[in-house]
Amino acid sequence: MIRRVHLVESGGRGGVFNHSVEVASGLVELGVDVVVHTADDCEAAPASVRLCRCVTWHRTSSSRLVRQARTSARYVLRTLPHLRGAIKAEDVVHIQGSFALTPELISVARRRAATVVVSPHNTFARSNARGAGRALRSALEGADRILVYSDADRRRLHDQGVANVARVPLVQWIPPADPALVAGWRAKLTSGGARLALLAGQVRADKNPELFVRALAELPAWRAAVVGEDLGPGRQIDALIARTGAAVTTVYRYLDVEDFTALVAAADVVVAPYEVASQSGVLAVAARLGVPTAVVPCGGLAEFATAVARDNSASAVRDAVLAAYDTGAKPLDTADAAGRYLHEYTVAQQCRAKGRK
Repeated sequence: MIRRVHLVESGGRGGVFNHSVEVASGLVELGVDVVVHTADDCEAAPASVRLCRCVTWHRTSSSRLVRQARTSARYVLRTLPHLRGAIKAEDVVHIQGSFALTPELISVARRRAATVVVSPHNTFARSNARGAGRALRSALEGADRILVYSDADRRRLHDQGVANVARVPLVQWIPPADPALVAGWRAKLTSGGARLALLAGQVRADKNPELFVRALAELPAWRAAVVGEDLGPGRQIDALIARTGAAVTTVYRYLDVEDFTALVAAADVVVAPYEVASQSGVLAVAARLGVPTAVVPCGGLAEFATAVARDNSASAVRDAVLAAYDTGAKPLDTADAAGRYLHEYTVAQQCRAKGRK
């Protein structure tokens, strides 16, 4: 029997957090005792979800090294001891996402004899993410059950010899889209009835934003936007827009869940031309809002999308955008999502009881 599910999501914002609280909300409806351990400055969440704000991020410091050092120290000195006291042997600890201290977190759960379930969200480690490789290896080696969100990820891990992998639905919590915010984004990003293509979320080089710009430059009747926190390529994107004359607007800032929901709802097509991917919470949000999506053949993106480009060329992405718009939104199968999570927790607990990883 499962006494309690501890969903540990250390960031408190963005797609992994919104996924975690949606899973928690569904489990609560099934009568499961759930607590989400997250950041003390976390975003909004469903009212039914119990949040334990036991992680402190020092986000305001101008120095990345200072932010990381202070956050890690607080995690080791405060968060891990707190979790050690909260977790019991009959519990399931479901770790969401990868974090530099994921190995230490798994160690705490192991010492408490709890069942460990891990959802790394990405089955690859980004080279610029501190401790990402160590965290991913620890997650894959130390969990009783690994939950992924695409068949592509399940096959990838199987080919790597990773056992006890299951696919579950990628659900995302979003608030109702505020009509005023939706209209505001629409007015800011397009005009005159032109259709709007959107590349949303963290702006990273591996999301192929320059391919997005080149593809939309071939759609003069459309408008496009790159919106999200700039993690490096912003200057190159703006320079490319200037050279090509593409009708692309860039907005480089972090959006909270209300603003992000409205942004996606304002788009005609959400585009994901990524170079590397496992899955995409942005695509899941778009599907929930009824917005069509266009992707390139990469990782598990095709499993979520309305239209898939034939290759990674600008013309192929252009054609996929048009096809997605003509086809309409592709709904995701999230029926009985919480029940499927609960089933996997039970399987993980049984595996642990039998002494197997």
